[in-house]
Formats: sequence, structure tokens, C-alpha cells
Amino acid sequence: MAATPNPHAAAREKDLERIIAELERLNGEARARNLWIRTRWNLPNQMPWHLGLPDAPGQGPHNLPVEHVAAQPCLWKWAEIERYLDTLIELCPLELTERQSVLLTNPAFGMSGVKVTNTIRIAISIYKPGDVAHSHLHSPNASRTILSETGGYTIVEGERIEPRRGDLVFTPNGTWHEHGNNDAEPVVWADTLDWPLVDFLGSAWSRTDAERAAAHGNPVSGFSTRFFGRGGIRPAFSAHPRGEGRGLTPMFHYRGTDIRAALSELREYAGDPYEGIAVELVNPQTGEAVFPTLSYRAQLLRAGEKTLPYRHSASQVYCVLEGSGATEVDGERLEWSRNDFFVVPSHRWRRHANGGGADAVLYSCSDAPLVSKIGLYRAQGRLESGKLVELA
Repeated sequence: MAATPNPHAAAREKDLERIIAELERLNGEARARNLWIRTRWNLPNQMPWHLGLPDAPGQGPHNLPVEHVAAQPCLWKWAEIERYLDTLIELCPLELTERQSVLLTNPAFGMSGVKVTNTIRIAISIYKPGDVAHSHLHSPNASRTILSETGGYTIVEGERIEPRRGDLVFTPNGTWHEHGNNDAEPVVWADTLDWPLVDFLGSAWSRTDAERAAAHGNPVSGFSTRFFGRGGIRPAFSAHPRGEGRGLTPMFHYRGTDIRAALSELREYAGDPYEGIAVELVNPQTGEAVFPTLSYRAQLLRAGEKTLPYRHSASQVYCVLEGSGATEVDGERLEWSRNDFFVVPSHRWRRHANGGGADAVLYSCSDAPLVSKIGLYRAQGRLESGKLVELA
């Protein structure tokens, strides 16, 4: 039986439509005075966390559009990236672009943002033999994950670093740094920066006036390892200035061989049901994340290992250093292998699986430190039974 129309509700709906139409007419005047009369309300990006749901609320007739679109899960295959890198170094001289890079973009943002999440940018850079990026400094924090077997060189606050595959080189905000390639072959690395966040805050800037740089004390090659590379032992004095930033790692070089050794030495343990065998790279003076905005981790997934479903209120970008496998993100399967990149946006359920016969090693970067500092970090897991577990 059909429901009886409510004449009072229909009349009220027409009254509201007339009111909104008049307010919108007035908004034509108000906007010229940089004002807006509220006729719509904000639509949250997420369903309530405690419900365990990843979905965004439905768009209603009187909702404002979401101002900052959330990132989508995405996989970038190395074969596609490499093809463009090869073309780039053939066609594009370094002086034209300042950097020879292929930047990863998230389909959620279209052409409105060169970023993988609202806080993270990743550029895959290639340097031909003889290429040099002269000394510069910028306010965003940055890192380089070396993807080629050798990594040319980077000089950070006077410390010369000659990294190899799997190494991470950090250039915290306020540090003078330069790059180059004296090797016989092109070198490739992934630049990861919190540039979108810093730009949103109106604080993105850079300098190239290296002649005005403060003295850095000329640290010897390998200074990062010599001074900071003994876990649990912290020097009680400062040997050299390490840039002008605050709360940032003074250790600029983290060796891939050390990271891999740490994972290998832990492989006999059960590990974390949601992460496998995982380690975090930390500021050796504080034990905190290397940057206030970004955390860097490495994890080992043993042959055949599968993790339980997990989500947290931070976005996480992964780089595959070894092996192959798949990550399921809200039911979407992302199949990855060596040098691929993929992103798991905040609030999305994900689980990893190593379906191969060898170890898989994933490096990742997330904005968890930032989310924690504003009091919004949460983490949840699901047991095999499907029971929801609050983890943080």
C-alpha cells in the first residue's frame, strides 16, 4: 500500500527551497565582499572511526563539497616508471627542469596536485653520469631511497654520502644539500617529501645562495654512522652543526645493509600479526620519528606470510625493495614486485600477503607522527574471526 503524501512536509520543503534561493541570491552580493552566507554544511571525509567502516558519508542535497579530497589506493608499476625515466634522460637536459624526475600522482587529485597523499610527494629521480644538482636548502623535509645499485653522491651539511641500493639519505628541513653522479651508469632514487603539507601551511620555501650558508664544520665522510650509528649509545656532545631545523634527525644516512640485517636477525620471532617483522628508522637522539611529520619503516614478509586486516588514521606509501606479493585495500588487490610503489590512504583496511617463495621487503613512509601530534591517531585490526580490535 502506497504511503499517503504529507501535505505539510511538502509545503515546508517548498518554503525551504524559496529560503535557500533567496540566500543564494544574497550570496551573489556577499561574495563580492569576501563573505559567504551559510546555506550548506560540511560533509565529513570519513564515517565515524569506532564503527570500523572505511566509507565516506553520502553526499546530501545541502552538503558542501569535500574541500580536500582523500587519496585513493593506487599502485605504480616500476616498468611504467622506468620507461619514462629512460625517455627523460634522452630528451631533457638537467638545466631545463632542474631535476630529471617522474612524479607519482594519485588519481583522486587529477591535475590539481602533484602528490600521492595530501601530505606526501614522491618523485623518482634519475641522474646521468656527470649530472649535478647544486647546493640548495628548503623548508620541506625530504629523503632519498636508493633504487639503483649505486646512488651517486649526496652532500648534506658538508657530509659526503655515497649510498647504495636500499640506503636512505635524509635531508631534513633547513639543511644544505647537493647531489651528483660520478658513477659510470645512471643512478635512480625516490625522493619523498612532506611538500604538500608544508605548502598547504604556507611555509614552503627554498634557497640556492649557498655562499651565505652557515659553517657546518666539514664532517668526515661517514660521519652519520660514526657519530650516531650505535643503537642505545648516544653521544653527549655535538660535533658539528646539522642544519637549522628543529626536532629532526641529525643522522642523515641509514644503510640498507643495516636495515636488512636487522630484519633478518628478527625473522625467527612471530612478529606483529598486522605488520610481520617491522622496524622503524628513528632520530638517534630522541628515539622518535626522523621527522615530526613523517615516519619511515621497513618490514619483512616471509615466504607465504599473510597479515591480518589493519587500518589506521594515517596515510602510508610503500616501496618494494625485495620480492613480490599483494596488498588488499578495502577489497582492491594491488599486486606488487621489485621497485613498485603503492599507497594505502588513511582509514582504509589493508592486509599484505607474500605469495612467493622468497622474502619480501617493503619500505614505507607515513604521516603518522603528524596525525599523532594533532591528537587524531587511531589504529584498528581485525582478528581471523572478524572481531574488531582497538590497537591505538
